[in-house]
Amino acid sequence: MVDNPKYSDQEDFEFVQNLFDQVEPERATPELKAEILRRAPSGILHRSTNGVSVGGKFKSDLAELIDYLWPFGALWRPVTGLVAAAMFGIMLGLTDPLSTNGVQNEDETLTEEIMAFAVEAEGQLEDL
Repeated sequence: MVDNPKYSDQEDFEFVQNLFDQVEPERATPELKAEILRRAPSGILHRSTNGVSVGGKFKSDLAELIDYLWPFGALWRPVTGLVAAAMFGIMLGLTDPLSTNGVQNEDETLTEEIMAFAVEAEGQLEDL
């Protein structure tokens, strides 16, 4: 975006806000609402007042709910991929190939850096 001194961010915000204020929101038609309710799992809509039984009805309702929430096929495939990626990340984190083998004290590291700098600069400071 090219900077133009005539416009500011506040004016841009007010312009966009004015456009949003003029737009009427799209309302759902009764036919769309009925279609959504018709396609929803029956286990959610038709709960019994006696509570949920542990028998076959609950299992079929649960399977229908899982199929409604994840209609892309078997659920174990993405879960397996996520677990494999997590295990790879954990193994890579535990065996970090870029880390040093030994842990040094910060003071020792600083001293080594100062000594290396002093050796490098030994002859150069006299020339200044």
